Amino acid sequence: MDHYLDIRLLPDADFAPPVLMNALYAKLHRVLCTQQRSDIGVSFPGYTLAEGCSGGKTSSPSLGLTLRLHGTAASLDHLMAQRWLMGFADHAITGNILPVPADAGHIRVLRRQVKSNPARERDRLMRRMNITQEEALRRIPDSQAKRLDLPFLTVDSSSTGQRFRLFIQQQTAIEIVEGYFNAYGLSASATLPQW
Repeated sequence: MDHYLDIRLLPDADFAPPVLMNALYAKLHRVLCTQQRSDIGVSFPGYTLAEGCSGGKTSSPSLGLTLRLHGTAASLDHLMAQRWLMGFADHAITGNILPVPADAGHIRVLRRQVKSNPARERDRLMRRMNITQEEALRRIPDSQAKRLDLPFLTVDSSSTGQRFRLFIQQQTAIEIVEGYFNAYGLSASATLPQW
């Protein structure tokens, strides 16, 4: 991961930044699936978590306006040669493939999941265990729902076609860990440069 390329969203009167980021990320996911790439990672330089603001209000967590692609110069060049951003030129500026700064730190960009839909869990339990709805409700009450306060993307899985929220956690890493990335550009263990 010695090179990177930034794709920065442009202001748009018709589409909010999260809508554009979802569309951009969907295009990336499709090309990574098509090419079966495991050597491209993603990060979000503008990533922020919710923070308290004046007046007791909190800001929303955000992925920011930039999608950063990480890889070797050759892997990024090959990815961009596929012209997968066609039709997105009015919505984003694509930077050049550049070397990672020598003083860059390291981060891990992870998918986080929680069981946030007790009704779905109960339905699954009733099918698996052949129990009544009342028994399933007793075992899995609505109060067991968990919520993540992380930024997310709404994506459609290329393999299952299901739409879901992909919660993203970016955290500082102490050491470099090499590894592979999935079709979303994420890895449970591999690190990426950050500056």
